Amino acid sequence: MTLEQVVPRVRVARRPRVAYAVGAAAAAAWVVLARLSIGPHDMAGMTVDPRTSAWAAMWLLMVAAMMWPLATPMLDAVRRSAYPRWRGRLVLTCLATTTVLWLGFGVVAASVARLLEVPEATVAWQVAWLAVAIVLTRSARRARVLWLCLTLPPLAPGGRRGLVSAVRAGLASWRRCAVLCGPVMTAMVVGHGLVLLACASLAAWWEAAHPRRRHDPVPPLLLGAALAWLVVSRV
Repeated sequence: MTLEQVVPRVRVARRPRVAYAVGAAAAAAWVVLARLSIGPHDMAGMTVDPRTSAWAAMWLLMVAAMMWPLATPMLDAVRRSAYPRWRGRLVLTCLATTTVLWLGFGVVAASVARLLEVPEATVAWQVAWLAVAIVLTRSARRARVLWLCLTLPPLAPGGRRGLVSAVRAGLASWRRCAVLCGPVMTAMVVGHGLVLLACASLAAWWEAAHPRRRHDPVPPLLLGAALAWLVVSRV
């Protein structure tokens, strides 16, 4: 079974509890990010030091807002395959795995930016990585990798095997999200304004919802809009 087969079942489910819970958490993260974007601590210029709690908190908020909705089909698959008394633990294990992997990705990317002495909210860094993301949306190899990432790993219903399979499911979910959003997430380690985050999220969500569309113009247009906004806003 693939995630393409999972998504229609999620949409017609009578009680998509995971989708509601993840959607509510992501919406709360968006509210916090929106308030921060108009407050004294502009997230567009957050510190590039991944050792600080402020950076980690801002990065995890962004992961919850942008990446948790992308993990919903995998989380629903884990929930449906689990015994009732194991559902909560396996779903949380899968989500925690994805979140920790994104935190590790952010720490590595931010450490590289810090090593290169990239200042906070550097437009050149963000524009360069957005340009890479736009070019990659036209890559046939990337499309093949995304297609392979749709395959669901074997899912055990509970016990130690269930926990291991939930970790593997979280890894599979993260791997697909990393292919979708890796360059964009790298662009945002030095700061992520609300417009950039919104355009990047919409591009990733659209592409995840339309995996069969080749050379889809919507994601590059959204990323191009974010790139144009970065350039214009810093002029």
